[in-house]
Amino acid sequence: MKTPLIIVFVTAILAGCSTTPSVPPEPTPERTEDISAWQTEGRVGIRTENDAISGNFYWNQSQERYELNIYGPFGQGATRLEGSVGQSAQLSYDDKTIVGKNAEELLYSELGWQFPVTQVQYWIRGLASPKSYADITYDVDGSTPKQIYQDGWTITYKEFTSIDHLKLPQKMQVTQLPYRVNLIITSWDVQ
Repeated sequence: MKTPLIIVFVTAILAGCSTTPSVPPEPTPERTEDISAWQTEGRVGIRTENDAISGNFYWNQSQERYELNIYGPFGQGATRLEGSVGQSAQLSYDDKTIVGKNAEELLYSELGWQFPVTQVQYWIRGLASPKSYADITYDVDGSTPKQIYQDGWTITYKEFTSIDHLKLPQKMQVTQLPYRVNLIITSWDVQ
């Protein structure tokens, strides 16, 4: 009678020892500029000359690829934009998938939206794009941006959140009339 109980006990101990060791998470980068990949989600409001759309978004960005999903309540009206940085892009919506040279051209030709996806990859982190001149206004601390004026767009930061020691945007607006995009970021995961 004791033998089956001992076998169960030894098996349980060995099973506990044979589990795969957990990999510690990568440390948060020291500076915002050093973030190489991120996942973020939240709410989005998009206003164009003829449209006003609101919903949720999920953005997954790595050094090589990006995927941006915008969807309404209960997943309705889903739009997916994905591609390689500086390479082709793919736009999926209304059961259609279109491939194009870049995200900006696809959004404009298919949806009539003019939106600088390449620059937004920097602006969403509170940074100016390094590809063109930017005029930056800082908060009283001298390091947190209040506004960035770049390539005809005005990026206004309304609120920041702290992820470890980094300050990342939580509420922001990207505007070039008649286009206005409001983002409320509810979660950040950075590498």
